[in-house]
Amino acid sequence: MKIKSLSYITIESTDISEWEAYAKNVVGLMKNEDMSDENNLFLRMDESPFRFQVFKGSENKYSKGGFEVASKEDFEDAKKQLQDLNISFQEEGEDLAKVRCVKELISFNDPGGNSLELFYGRDIDKNEFKSSQDISGFVTHGLGLGHLVFGTLEAEAAHDFYTQVMEFGDSDIMRMRFTPDPNDPESVIYFMHCDNPRHHTVGIMLAPTPPSGLIHAMVEVETAEQVVDAMDRATSNNIHISSTLGRHMNDKMFSFYMQTPAGFMLEFGYDGIQPDWDVHETTNSEAPSYWGHEFNMPEA
Repeated sequence: MKIKSLSYITIESTDISEWEAYAKNVVGLMKNEDMSDENNLFLRMDESPFRFQVFKGSENKYSKGGFEVASKEDFEDAKKQLQDLNISFQEEGEDLAKVRCVKELISFNDPGGNSLELFYGRDIDKNEFKSSQDISGFVTHGLGLGHLVFGTLEAEAAHDFYTQVMEFGDSDIMRMRFTPDPNDPESVIYFMHCDNPRHHTVGIMLAPTPPSGLIHAMVEVETAEQVVDAMDRATSNNIHISSTLGRHMNDKMFSFYMQTPAGFMLEFGYDGIQPDWDVHETTNSEAPSYWGHEFNMPEA
């Protein structure tokens, strides 16, 4: 199975207008006016019809991640591989394919219970992308939306699934304690890449799955100034800053974290490395960051 990129995510929301304001006033995304309606908000980052779909529901949480393969042949190969491994999947119909702006897609779950969609043939939007803020562009070309980090107590099984079934590669494995207490059990985070240069597209953390369904998603911009500007916009719009600015150790990303209306965090970053996978060796980071990234989670 050859995964090209993370193409989109879907999010359930009790108040779509809250997401629309957040996307416009803070993140700098563009609403797809042609696709959106009172029950669905489609948000653009680039030439794709959407990267985020927010749909009306009874909860506020992450819903699904859409992963792309390059061709019909790769799509059929992926289905055969799942069948050979006795991994059940759902063949989705033309109606959902039209909503997702793809040729064909299937859906299935990873061992942590996260719902995934796999597809080929993404549409290109004829209308130029224009950020709702002064953002020159999001770093997506050939790399996809960004990355996702999940929490699960089935971390080993999930890691095996992504590396052995989805055929991701290990970029970095981080083992750490989150408090100075030596009796605090050690956790592990697996950072994995697919078939593009982004350092990691999926992270799996040994931790309970949060109510939001996701620990964080990441989007990347082209300059450090745009990161700082986004942090200022978040503050002025009363968005909780979950982490101060910092520089990550494994992917070298300069970023901060903020809360989303769905309850998971959004990492807003710049300058992530793009390794050459032919020569890259899996690293074992000793800490999350060189500096900064002091977390201050909101009260439940």
